[in-house]
Amino acid sequence: MKRTSLYSTAGILLITLIVVLVNLIANTRFFRLDLTEGKTFTLSPASKQVVGNLQDPLTVKVFASRNLSPQLGDVKRFLNDLLSDYRAYGHGRFRYEFIDPSTSDDLEKEAQSYRIPPFQENVWNKDQLELKKVYLGAVFLYQDKQETLPAVQSTAGLEYNITSLIKRLTSQQDRTIGFLTGHGEATTGENLRQVSQVLQSNYKVREVDLTGLDGVPDDIDVLLIIDPQSEIPDADKLKVDQFIMKGRPVGWFFNKVDADLQRGMARSRLLKIDEWTKTYGFRVNEDLVADLSSEMIQIQQRAGFFTIANTIKYPFFPRLNRFNKDHSITANFEVASLFFPSSIDTTLAADKEIKLTPLMFSGDRSMVEEGRYNINATRKFSEAEFDRAYLPLAAALEGPFDSYFAARDLPTDEDGKTILPEDELVKKAPENTRMVVVGDGLFLRDDYLSNPSNVLFLLNSVDWLVNDTDLIALRTREVKMRPLKDIAAAQKQVWKTVNWFLPPLLVILLGLVYWQVRRNSRTREI
Repeated sequence: MKRTSLYSTAGILLITLIVVLVNLIANTRFFRLDLTEGKTFTLSPASKQVVGNLQDPLTVKVFASRNLSPQLGDVKRFLNDLLSDYRAYGHGRFRYEFIDPSTSDDLEKEAQSYRIPPFQENVWNKDQLELKKVYLGAVFLYQDKQETLPAVQSTAGLEYNITSLIKRLTSQQDRTIGFLTGHGEATTGENLRQVSQVLQSNYKVREVDLTGLDGVPDDIDVLLIIDPQSEIPDADKLKVDQFIMKGRPVGWFFNKVDADLQRGMARSRLLKIDEWTKTYGFRVNEDLVADLSSEMIQIQQRAGFFTIANTIKYPFFPRLNRFNKDHSITANFEVASLFFPSSIDTTLAADKEIKLTPLMFSGDRSMVEEGRYNINATRKFSEAEFDRAYLPLAAALEGPFDSYFAARDLPTDEDGKTILPEDELVKKAPENTRMVVVGDGLFLRDDYLSNPSNVLFLLNSVDWLVNDTDLIALRTREVKMRPLKDIAAAQKQVWKTVNWFLPPLLVILLGLVYWQVRRNSRTREI
């Protein structure tokens, strides 16, 4: 007994010594193990690069109340750890401090001067739920500029938001995204409000109407053409063409079929745009792509005297899960949604020394409809109709694009004079000129913007177009949407049967095992 007691005491002392040594080492050595798939809790290479390139000191003031709820307390600790990581890679130029505004009226005034307001949260006090005024926000100060995170209430996207703030503070120029208007395009003030608001976190945004202008304004860094409804006249084509010839990037997002789901009717959209875009190495085909993997819509159906709302899958709203993982725009994508999309002819670029990279594809059970379109929501599809696979629906292009007007007459004004003197026409773009094309303009509109991945696609596309890809991987690594893959009807029936009968069979089997064990133990006792 004495020897056993001695061993127990020695074991306890040894364990205590090990714990003390581990704590001493931990105080001098920083170590963190991140087992998440996307390394969510590890500072990304993009963030390390951005903070490592600071030329002047950057100060972060975090205004945080002391007694927060457990949920916000976790957010506060995560923010502290994250800022500590930034400081570790900031080469002495990144500093931060936590301030409790509730300790002083002056500190409260300082927080509010940085536009960090208090907000209400529910906290438990003596077994009662109370509303309490708290602070949890931060201001970033760099040179004579400042950016604010007014209310940090979640860890989701926090690293992306901080790195974006630092990039804005340290950027030497403000890039401007132009939205082409004048031909029925979607506009930032009417039906592109959400994407416009998101873009404004990193860029300036404004609409561009070419009427009366000599060309696309020089301060426009990227031109987006989203969902035009009518033909773009040659005068405007020339202005956009010469914008491209200067090496400026363009994003094309348009449907070739005008579809009305409410009326169940569709017809070709007379954009007369094919010859223009074929010059640049692509064409959006005049078709509709449907997919068995699709979004749900709600329809009204009659059942006797009643009208019933039913939710059904609608193949002309394909839910995509096949992406080019080798391109930065879609490398981390898992899902996106398109609406009445058209496929893209990718065979034209090879003859023009243009590098075309497909980005998004339909699934392995797709269908193409041409000529006469039947988009009625109650249409009965057969699986045999879905005999196509992996149709390209979006692409990135890069190369020395030819001018559409290199071998054409230049458009003239009302007096018969050419809008641009022929000797000033640029006929070849620089080799690094970029474009993105999607056979759908609806997927960015407010009334169709149900999938957050659609906004991410536009953000990634714009970043790639301006050749600023630092934030792309960081933006998408926290967004993981993995929809279940569709399976054949026979497989569904098999799994339904298994789910019906397997649980009770397992219960019966466990009962038999338990009964046999009890029986054996009684036999041994006898």
